Amino acid sequence: MKFTVLRNDLTLQIEPARACNLNCSICIRPNIKSPQNLFLFLENFQKICDAAVSSKVFRYVGLHGWGEPLLNSQLFDMVRYAEAKGLETNLTTNGRLLGERMEEIFASGLRQIAFGVYNLRLLREIVPAIAELIKIRNRRGLKIPKTYLDITICKESLQHIQNFIQIAHEIGMDAIILHRLFNVYKIDPAIEYISPDEEKRLFEEVKKTAKKRGIEIYLPVRHSYPCKVVRYSIFVTVDGEITPCCFLPEYHLGNALKMELEEVLATESYSNFVAEMAKHPICGRCSW
Repeated sequence: MKFTVLRNDLTLQIEPARACNLNCSICIRPNIKSPQNLFLFLENFQKICDAAVSSKVFRYVGLHGWGEPLLNSQLFDMVRYAEAKGLETNLTTNGRLLGERMEEIFASGLRQIAFGVYNLRLLREIVPAIAELIKIRNRRGLKIPKTYLDITICKESLQHIQNFIQIAHEIGMDAIILHRLFNVYKIDPAIEYISPDEEKRLFEEVKKTAKKRGIEIYLPVRHSYPCKVVRYSIFVTVDGEITPCCFLPEYHLGNALKMELEEVLATESYSNFVAEMAKHPICGRCSW
């Protein structure tokens, strides 16, 4: 089965850092065997971006991965470069360094910034900085960056999700994203996903709350194969390795610093992976 990319608005996910200032229990970073504490160099990012533009199938660049992007001193040089090339940028961060890099965010032209949360205490620690970001943006009459609260659903976060939504509403965030816990690797046995009935009730409650608060919300869709992640994106690790999904950081299809992205999308190995996703030892157990 030959998998052909028919769209021209895919997202190129790029990992700016494989180092972090937190040690979250839901993160798969401890399970990754490849080297840690790495940072993507600007010149390598530029090569990858140029390849994305050349391929004519990528419209967005998502900056995230198994580390904290704001630890990379060249991060906003990367954002500026991608935006100058006509690629729309978004960033996912834990927000701990937000206050230190506030002006760089505005100067870079970053379109969207998402704050990944699953723990209420950690969210409350970064709320003042997020509120300040929104206040400055609004005072300057700017429309970007659009702000998202990106909530991981799990047993731990379930009881606090309404609190998350209330906080986001109070500080004027633009939207909320909920996504399912990726727990295939069983990083922490104590971290579990909720039951199907709990998920159904949660989604019903969240939709009502969002409508009442007047805040935009994105809920996870029903899982299918090939999954939405692989249909709409591809992931490049901090050292340039191309993978079908960020949750498969060691499943390499080629290296973006050595070959063109469209070459990878056209390979038989990529097509075979997509065709056989449901049988893959990780993908076959994923409901993200």
